[in-house]
This record gives sequence, structure tokens and C-alpha cells, in this order.
Amino acid sequence: MEDQARTLEATDAYRVLRRIAPLPLETQVPRDQTRMGIFLDLETTGLDPACHEIIEFGMVPFVYTLDGHILGTLLAFNRLREPSHPIPPDITALTGITQEMVAGKTIAPEEVAQFAAQAALIVAHNARFDRLFAERFWEGFSTLPWACSMEDVPWQAEGYE
Repeated sequence: MEDQARTLEATDAYRVLRRIAPLPLETQVPRDQTRMGIFLDLETTGLDPACHEIIEFGMVPFVYTLDGHILGTLLAFNRLREPSHPIPPDITALTGITQEMVAGKTIAPEEVAQFAAQAALIVAHNARFDRLFAERFWEGFSTLPWACSMEDVPWQAEGYE
């Protein structure tokens, strides 16, 4: 499969996404000097949390030191959810998520709560967007601190475009 992925990438017509494997934790740091954060990413049926719905909920927990060094990641949470209205074609084009993929699937707020309850920090790329949807889905997100990897990181200074 990896050979096929590299072939697709070599054409510049495709971008291949790969699953993130958990990074083994560095264990030499005492537990009381670490915290758990969550990288969160949502896909939705549109931009307005008042009328659009979450169709994919992804979270990758990570353990970090009090000075911000990431020690490793844990098993990810990824669920699909069938919305009450069909997924608009432009959303399918953007996300790759089809109506068939979400048919009959649900995400229980309790499941999200159990997964996210231990987090000391939520990080999202464009947190302004994800946070509104996440808080409507589970109110516990409103009590957690959020960081935005799009707005809060000086990517150009780090050598990225």
C-alpha cells in the first residue's frame, strides 16, 4: 500500500493521508509534571453551528510536560455521524465524507465526554470554528482552555509557508 501511496503522491495530483500511529511515551518524566492535551478536528455539514452538524469527530490525545514538551500520543478517537439532512455536495467534495460513509452512524456525547474529560488543553487548527461546534455537542468543552494551531503558532518563523 505504501508503494501505491508514493506513486499517487509523485503525480502532484493527489495528497495521501496516513493514519497517525501513537508515539510511545517518554516515561522518565514524573506523572505529576505532565498533562494530557487533545488535538481535535471536526468535519461538519457547513459553517454555522446553529444549523449545521458534526459529521466527523477526531481527537488525538497527547501527553506533555508543564513546559510544553510533547512526550507522546495515545490512541485516537475517530467517529462518523449521520446528520439529520443530507451532506451537501460541496462538503463531500471538501471532506471526502459521503452520505454512505455516515449512514446509520452516531456519536454519543457521553463517549466524547469520557474521552475528553481528562484533557487539560484542547488544540485545534482554526479553533474558532471547531470550538463552537464542539461546545454545542458537549458542554464540557466550554470549561477547557483552547489553543489554535492556525492563529497561535508563528508558522513562517518556524520555517513553514
